[in-house]
Amino acid sequence: MIKGYLKQPYPRIKKKWLQIIAISSFISLFMILFQPFGLSFYQSDHKMLVVGGYGGVTFIILVFNLFIILPALKVWLVNWTVLKQFYWLVWTVFSISTGNYFYTSAIFPSLKGINAFLLFQVFTVAVGILPIVIVTLITQNIKLSQNLKIAGEINDLLIVKHEDSTDENKITLIADNEKDKIELRLSHLFYIESVGNYIQVCYLQDGRIRKKLLRCTIKRIESQIVSYKTLVKCHRAFIINMNHVESVSGNSNGLRIF
Repeated sequence: MIKGYLKQPYPRIKKKWLQIIAISSFISLFMILFQPFGLSFYQSDHKMLVVGGYGGVTFIILVFNLFIILPALKVWLVNWTVLKQFYWLVWTVFSISTGNYFYTSAIFPSLKGINAFLLFQVFTVAVGILPIVIVTLITQNIKLSQNLKIAGEINDLLIVKHEDSTDENKITLIADNEKDKIELRLSHLFYIESVGNYIQVCYLQDGRIRKKLLRCTIKRIESQIVSYKTLVKCHRAFIINMNHVESVSGNSNGLRIF
């Protein structure tokens, strides 16, 4: 049961800067207010600045992790799961703890060596492991519930035939040069995909699925299809005809359209 849960999809990391600023600000505030690990005995004219510096260390480590380490793990990122999220958070805690060790040893030269390093890891894990587990479980369950609800609502709507799907309705997609265009019945259009400076139109013709390129941005196409309610932009690179959608499933990572 636990093994199966750990293999479940987990929401990918988004809003990186918001996450970085929120966490580092919390660390600074926490350290200034509570001054744990003997910092209350530390005396200096710049004490608040020094103590709050732990938030700065956290900021630097998170920027390094999220913008350098994480993008380097492209293969690992393909299927982000609960287990991978645990691994990532453990690495985050370890790296922040390591940064805090070097920062502290610069302030207190006596706190150096392997024993001090291991002590920092123990303290950080002791403080961070419970929030890691709780936040991971809550986030995964909230996203899963939200996306399952949305998928269910969409599946309910799929049984309703929209008036735009009749054979009489035609659609014209016009290129950037205002000359090239694609004309077809709306009911024959499957989807429109953004491919660089072009769009690729997938449609039905003479009983066969065909694809055709048109030099045009998907943003321009959006302005041309506003009156067709069955055409929905489900992704930054895709516009789909909902009348050809068979079903929608949801997990904590998002929605999957069939």
